[in-house]
Amino acid sequence: MRGVIRLLGPLCLLLIAGNSLHAQRRILFTDRQTFGRVSYPSTATITGNMVDGYVKVKGSNRFIFPVCDNSVYRPFAATADGTMGAYFSANPALGITSSHKGGNYPPLPAGAPFSATSKDANIGKVSAREYWDINGTTPTKITLSWHLESAMSSFAPGGNMSKVYIIGWNGSKWVKLASVIDPVSLFGGSSNISAGSMTTTTAIVPNSYVAYTFGADLSTAREMAPDADSTIALSGATEVQKPGYTSWDGGETAVYPNPVRDRFFVRGSRKARRISVLDGNGRAVISVNKAYDNGIDVNGIPAGIYVVNIEDDKGKTTSRKIIISK
Repeated sequence: MRGVIRLLGPLCLLLIAGNSLHAQRRILFTDRQTFGRVSYPSTATITGNMVDGYVKVKGSNRFIFPVCDNSVYRPFAATADGTMGAYFSANPALGITSSHKGGNYPPLPAGAPFSATSKDANIGKVSAREYWDINGTTPTKITLSWHLESAMSSFAPGGNMSKVYIIGWNGSKWVKLASVIDPVSLFGGSSNISAGSMTTTTAIVPNSYVAYTFGADLSTAREMAPDADSTIALSGATEVQKPGYTSWDGGETAVYPNPVRDRFFVRGSRKARRISVLDGNGRAVISVNKAYDNGIDVNGIPAGIYVVNIEDDKGKTTSRKIIISK
């Protein structure tokens, strides 16, 4: 069960320039870390605001939660009184987004980050673009939306949206939730690969899952489209957890030790041409060409969660999450 929700936190307003997705909407900021929130009656239709933070509904009518993150508008819908939630325009495997006060929040919500490789066997791929924290104790059907930034064209196998579904993090892994695509999306038009929404087929208690996002059927990693998330094992290899690092059958790629204090090492079946370490904002804080046999020194990097990109001699890039501890 979730912790006690605090009262409405500090709230700021910002008028943004209009575009096709959120024309002339004001952004209302709340503190995500303290569950600051904006409350609306479920009978309301919100067209003038979007909330960078948490929204709570009062009433049991179907309500479209006008949530956003860093100006990325991604509403969700529910029908239960007291449902509350926020959108995170971030990789669930990192769980880090920026704060309107400056800098980054720590991984949120409690329990983040959510590994893309901890999932039921019937889930082929986990979105690396976004997730939602949805809270509540009353069962409700849940609707999630996607738009251009969701990159469904690279996420759905062969562009087949029928293979995409909602998934929930149950505290230790992602599980598949039966869901169907909405003929008319939360954005008002018909759902397609560029923009749309889908809804769970049965009511669920929102607190049953710590986070929600999209999953897709991929029978093997060979089916992955260009730009698909490479945190899934390559060449159809089966993921195996080994002490001190993550590797795959066939010796694909390993980054170890993990967590790391001083320096980490990269091992794989192919020679690495470039190794880069990216922070939570996607900035390269280390970039090494070839000279990595003696390990990569991370003493100059603050503690935190980072992504290691390994580009091999054929130009293929593999990504691994790593924790730097001090």
